[in-house]
Amino acid sequence: MARQSKHNRLQVAHKAAQMMAEEGIGDYAFAKRKAAKFFGLDDGDALPSNEEINDAIKEHQAIFFDEEHEERLKALRLEALGLMKKLRAFNPHLTGGALDGTAGRYPTLHIQLYADSMKEVEFFLLNHNIAYETRDRKSRTKDPMQDKRITPILTLEGLMGPIELLIYHIDDLKINKSKGSIVEIKNIISRSKK
Repeated sequence: MARQSKHNRLQVAHKAAQMMAEEGIGDYAFAKRKAAKFFGLDDGDALPSNEEINDAIKEHQAIFFDEEHEERLKALRLEALGLMKKLRAFNPHLTGGALDGTAGRYPTLHIQLYADSMKEVEFFLLNHNIAYETRDRKSRTKDPMQDKRITPILTLEGLMGPIELLIYHIDDLKINKSKGSIVEIKNIISRSKK
């Protein structure tokens, strides 16, 4: 039974990875559910973790479009770096698939900004004639007594797809861990040239 469960998790992870890499699905939970349904499994069955799916995405990209993927990843990181330099005043950090190497064919760049208020970022974009759309993302907090956390998102149109600027309060800089600063992205790009 345990072997079958592990096999199912692996199958679902690889199918979800394929959908995320090739179809541009960005939501892990949706990809897991869709992949589980493809194999006739219930949501109640043990589904893979996001880390297992990321590992499967990297395997998929290495097998099916390694050179194409590396070129796309480099272009994404260069685009992110250029924008991050413009937004330097807001301590920008790259996150997501462009940072960890799992960006698919239809990527969305995710850049975290840290400001006292969203208005500061909006004024900056308006002063530089950068068009954007605004929306909020609600996410759970660890404290069940606390309301959901609302993160403002400003969406720009990039060269390779949408760019989401996630606006956090300046005090949150220490909290969010998986991110790359301007210096770290420069280092990643220079290592990939070798």
